[in-house]
Amino acid sequence: MHTLLKVIKQIIDKHLMAINRYTLMLLVSGYVVLSWLGLVFTHEVHLTDEVARFIYYMVTTSSTVGYGDLSPITAQGQLFAALFIIPCGVGLFALSIGKIAVFFTDFWRANRRGKQNLNLENHIIVIGINSRRTPHLLEMLKREEQGRREVVVVSCEYDESPFDTDIHFVRVNSFTDAIEMERASLSTASAIIVDTDLDDATLTVSLFIAEQNSGAHLVAHFDDAIKRDLLHKYCPNSECISSLSTELVAKSVIDKGSSFIHSELVSAHKGQTQYSIEVPIDINDISLESIYYIFKKHHEAIIIAVQQQGKVCEINPSLTTILKAGDVVYYIADERIVDLVW
Repeated sequence: MHTLLKVIKQIIDKHLMAINRYTLMLLVSGYVVLSWLGLVFTHEVHLTDEVARFIYYMVTTSSTVGYGDLSPITAQGQLFAALFIIPCGVGLFALSIGKIAVFFTDFWRANRRGKQNLNLENHIIVIGINSRRTPHLLEMLKREEQGRREVVVVSCEYDESPFDTDIHFVRVNSFTDAIEMERASLSTASAIIVDTDLDDATLTVSLFIAEQNSGAHLVAHFDDAIKRDLLHKYCPNSECISSLSTELVAKSVIDKGSSFIHSELVSAHKGQTQYSIEVPIDINDISLESIYYIFKKHHEAIIIAVQQQGKVCEINPSLTTILKAGDVVYYIADERIVDLVW
């Protein structure tokens, strides 16, 4: 018995499951046409006079549901249904369901294994998976973005996505392969985060990214300040982040509570958090003083820095600072301001 089942399985795998979708469509079409002709020839007019009724009969019969409200009346029709419609229909129905299930399973597995080609725009790409930082980074991005921009993680090491299904995953052999990286829609991303385990790799990948998509906001994480400064030298628009653990330890010793303040400013979980807002293009030049009071009175927010175009970011700017369209204002608030009246 075991040998017989094994032979049957081999036959099914070799012949039935090897049938492609075009062949299956041809078989189903031929089955439907022959069934209709056979019912007409056996004078089962009540089953063929209406298209909807014929389809209903074929589906209920092939799926073995068999409600009994429609069935052949003549002896020839009953014989034709017993010898052709039922056995062929049940086989094709099962084969079709199996093919559909395999298609969706393969599609799901391809997505989990990062083999698909994405077609996204204005999304965020995270290059590299750091077991300590990346999960927390993705949680913060999801909380901050709230579905506005989709997130894609690109990895060379992981064979399958370790994250939830709402995070896109792309598996590549090299971060500097333009064709493979384009599977993550690299050229249309609005923000790219590079966070590999090695600073040398981060520097190389960041330079490659800057060449492939110069318009994206590039953020790179470094442990080595020298490589951080080197990237910023060749890519002035990039934002290079380094570990501040040592600085925070020293600062906390001198000014008690500094580490708590720093963690609260970057945390999106609760409490006061740092945000930014860009001066609209339809706004004329205004002084910082004219909006400083508005931020505090109407939104309980405090302006802490200003990034003017072509200049370095200025912390605790003067109230006489003139803001132009496109300048960025950084502030601390409970939540992001979306209805500011300039």
